[in-house]
Amino acid sequence: MSIYDYRLLVLSNLATFAGYQIRNMAQAWIVLERTDSALLMGIVNAMPGIAIISISLIGGALADRTERWQLLWRTKLVITSMALLTGILLTTNLFEWWHLIPISLMTGAMFALHNPTSQAFAVDVVGKERLVAASSLNTGISMTATIAGPSLGGLLLLIGQDIAFFVLAALYALSAVMIMMVRTRHLSVSTGSNILDDIRQGIAYSYNTPIIRGLLIIGATALFMGTYQPAIPVKTQDELGLNEFGYGIILGLNGIGALIGSIVLFMISNKVRKGYLLIFALVMFNSSVLVFAVAPNIFISALAMVSLGLAFSGWMISVPVMLQTTASEQMRGRVMSLYFMVVLTHQLGWIIGGAGIELIGIQPTLFIGVAAGLLIAGTVIIKTPELRLAR
Repeated sequence: MSIYDYRLLVLSNLATFAGYQIRNMAQAWIVLERTDSALLMGIVNAMPGIAIISISLIGGALADRTERWQLLWRTKLVITSMALLTGILLTTNLFEWWHLIPISLMTGAMFALHNPTSQAFAVDVVGKERLVAASSLNTGISMTATIAGPSLGGLLLLIGQDIAFFVLAALYALSAVMIMMVRTRHLSVSTGSNILDDIRQGIAYSYNTPIIRGLLIIGATALFMGTYQPAIPVKTQDELGLNEFGYGIILGLNGIGALIGSIVLFMISNKVRKGYLLIFALVMFNSSVLVFAVAPNIFISALAMVSLGLAFSGWMISVPVMLQTTASEQMRGRVMSLYFMVVLTHQLGWIIGGAGIELIGIQPTLFIGVAAGLLIAGTVIIKTPELRLAR
């Protein structure tokens, strides 16, 4: 493992995660402020997920057949340009809320190529034998950005909405520069088939491998888990009476929980069963969503967000690591593209959650989402012993 390259990869991810947090919260707050509609807010923030779901399989096939380093920094530069364009539109007063729809679609399309490539490239840099510890450390550092990002984003929104997107563009540009400095290269492999054949082979391989199939089905429950996302800005504004900075603090508490969980898992990475970790994370996550739904004050809401972060760290360390260590070298990119395709359905949770909140309220919407997610995930875990026993 190249320590130099791994440090650059971690720093790049740090900037990307911070940018992700700022973009999500800034878009949600701007649309909610300008339209007073949870549904429209949900539609805008679902756009990246829709793009990722639509073309993620192409991203995975490209990750397995192209030079990953080049694909990473090039997609990051396009993402940077989208953030810069948003800032310019806001500065020149040409901005309309619906502009975020095509911009978010393009951003999501780039992440569809970027995400599986980034995951596969991480194995190129650190190797499979160090993947659990490296993923724990990477998640912990990334969660530092999840703490700082929302708080910084809330402050930036108070200063100026355009400023928030200019800072976002700078973070993505920094992430691209870090990748450009990485020296590890992945030699592209000619499969002798066209990209559609590669995609079909990746789907067949994932379906016929029980543990991968089970993990991908559980990943798809993110659709229901994601319904809590639009509830956060709505509850923050309407029930807790907080402003943009308060919204950032609430999201930052989620990052604190994830950071604590990542540090603990880094220390015990060789002792914990990843299958058990996933079960624990699922139960804790859904329990925390229920607590947040009924929380009567800021204190209980804050505790629920910290708990959500703890559960999130367990998910982010168990599921991707199991997929990457199970998948063969030839199929890793395509398997990870399927993972991002199903897990990014949580972005569609913005639409379902936003519509549900407007029609029946926060609590019923979140209760339904938790029940549906646990029913599907629980069934898969019971029927997939390879998943329960995974180390």
